Amino acid sequence: MQLKSPYFVEVSSIQDFGRLVCAFERTPLLTFSFRSGKEELLATQIDFLNNVPVIYYVKYSGHGQYLAYRNSNAIEDVSIVENIQNPSVMYSPIISVDKFPPIFWRRPKGTKNSNYEPIKLSNFQSLVKIASYKMIYEESPLPLFVFKSTKKSKYVVGTALNMAESDGISYFYYATISENPVHSFIKYSSLKSEDPTFTNNLEEHGYIYIKLIKLLGSHPLVKVNE
Repeated sequence: MQLKSPYFVEVSSIQDFGRLVCAFERTPLLTFSFRSGKEELLATQIDFLNNVPVIYYVKYSGHGQYLAYRNSNAIEDVSIVENIQNPSVMYSPIISVDKFPPIFWRRPKGTKNSNYEPIKLSNFQSLVKIASYKMIYEESPLPLFVFKSTKKSKYVVGTALNMAESDGISYFYYATISENPVHSFIKYSSLKSEDPTFTNNLEEHGYIYIKLIKLLGSHPLVKVNE
């Protein structure tokens, strides 16, 4: 298989990045540390778009062996540490990369279907069902990404999902809201007739929780013309 240069998507903060690689994951995702020009980045790969890796990253200059993530009493703490000490903390191993193949830094060109195909949903219940359906099989829920629409008039909340692995099309299911949420999670109960709500508190029983990951600007692979 031919090596292809990846797509890069920047998240808004180290808290969002830590939430992405650790929160609700059965096994925390790997974090890669490397330099791009004069900038130091932390990055992780969570998807492929037409066989091209999609990498989410944050600019961060801290050094250490692990990214430590903890959420307790509605307070998130993300830090870079040298070793694993606290069993109540989730740790993402940091892999320090000295050099990538040259193609890694090239922008993908001439790639067919180089964007996700957006599908707007009628309500947040449908979006949360998509993000959480893998929990039926004891897998981690999908993250919901938050970013400005193409025309910057609304905020998009959505996730990428390919229902049929063979059709070659990657879909991005989303809903829109008028303001950027101040909370980091959505809670939802299939046993109660209430709408999903934004929250920072993960300690209420009887709810499904989905993590929100805020991007820095729009998503380069999702075009929502609103």
